[in-house]
Amino acid sequence: MTKNTGSNSPSNTAEDTPEREGAPDPRPGFAQVVAALHPLIAAAETQTDRATPCSDFTVKELLEHLVMVMRRTTAIGTGEHWSTVEEEPTDSGWGDQFQAAAAESENAWSDPAKLAGTYEVPWGDIPGTPLLFTYTAELAVHGWDLATATDQDFSIDDEVLAGPLMAARFIPAEGRGEEMPFDPVVDPGPDAPVLLQIAGWMGRQVV
Repeated sequence: MTKNTGSNSPSNTAEDTPEREGAPDPRPGFAQVVAALHPLIAAAETQTDRATPCSDFTVKELLEHLVMVMRRTTAIGTGEHWSTVEEEPTDSGWGDQFQAAAAESENAWSDPAKLAGTYEVPWGDIPGTPLLFTYTAELAVHGWDLATATDQDFSIDDEVLAGPLMAARFIPAEGRGEEMPFDPVVDPGPDAPVLLQIAGWMGRQVV
């Protein structure tokens, strides 16, 4: 996967995203993935020069990206436009920044009514539930990236990632390349952990 600036992601609308009717609350799963990232980030802060499976990111760049993703979820949840938040190069403190951003994001999405709203994001206009599922998938895959790059363990229960897997699969398998910043799909098989299924769909070499 190449670095995504928000300008050329696959475009979806509220009509072609996972149904919000009867959908489970995405916030507990989102929170579990965020919590699992905290120790990874702290341990990775001394290994910033390493490459990651996400081809455009070193560990340092991935840490900066993770902080930006969390801040974007806050911005969207508080009614700001996602483009108001950009990556900010820094030399340290990513763990503290991520934790602060996570707390702000949790507060921004504390009202369950927000899950029924429709929001503009880099890849289209979608309701709050699939939006958070999609961000959960992104954070989970970047957790896998970070763990792989820094020789750490990282796993998320399959049931937590069922909704995020569905959301991730709205990224088309076809047409990847310059116009769609994802590498070709890698299939780890239906019995693989859901985390690896998501990572493979996003183009990671999981087999």
